[in-house]
Amino acid sequence: MKKIVLLLAFLISSLVAEPKLTDIFDAYADASSQNKNVIIMLSMEGCSVCEYMKDIVFEDKKVAKLLNNFTLVVLDVRADSIPENLKYFATPTFYFLDSNERILKRVNGGKNVVDFTKILKKMKK
Repeated sequence: MKKIVLLLAFLISSLVAEPKLTDIFDAYADASSQNKNVIIMLSMEGCSVCEYMKDIVFEDKKVAKLLNNFTLVVLDVRADSIPENLKYFATPTFYFLDSNERILKRVNGGKNVVDFTKILKKMKK
């Protein structure tokens, strides 16, 4: 009986896979080959809103499912190289780009699950 319960738990958890983080160098190739848009999250270590987005919003089942429709890249503005065309005033800042690196939308600041879900649905290909 325990094996059946464990198997069911595994199957259910695999249906809502966690969003895959991609390296920026591979993001556009992955997005192009999978017909997806790219999300680049500019974050910073110690940013409480960034942590809220990663730990609460991204972990929500609906959000996680929608994020699988994108190639997701998280860059730390202090530790990573940020492309010159991606400007920010504060973190987090989200950029939605197509596979040709064209900016489709910029979203400043953190969002709750409901608002971020609306944005993801609107930006989904």
